[in-house]
Amino acid sequence: MNEIRVKRMLLAGLAMLVVWVVVEVLVEQVFARILFGQSSQEMWLQGIELRNSSALTYWVNSFIALLNCTLLIWLYASLRPMYGVGTKTALITSAFGVILMSSLFINLINLGLFPLQLGLMEAVFEAIEFPIAMIAGAAIYEGKGNWSRTTG
Repeated sequence: MNEIRVKRMLLAGLAMLVVWVVVEVLVEQVFARILFGQSSQEMWLQGIELRNSSALTYWVNSFIALLNCTLLIWLYASLRPMYGVGTKTALITSAFGVILMSSLFINLINLGLFPLQLGLMEAVFEAIEFPIAMIAGAAIYEGKGNWSRTTG
């Protein structure tokens, strides 16, 4: 019962990534344009100098994103015996991820690699995107019938 289902974990990691991308486009393109008059990407391009991206850059970024999503689903699956199955455990997992990512943004701001406003804006965007994607990934991991079941 407490064994991690690897195939389901990989599928849930992929699903989490897809949901994250969809929510990210909505938040960072649509809502950012409404709130700030431009997309998050346009603000980043004005705030920092990015090197030209290649196909390899996109593949590496995509692989890292998929790896991170899959690792977070693994963390969710590992926390299930302590906190039960469902949204509560998904939100606990996403809180861990938001804290980890926010500390990364704070460090990059501190090092002068990110402008303060952009780093904080991105941290807020991630705090919106992360729980939604985590809940979707956890639901896929559990399968339709097991989502509301609690353990422990």
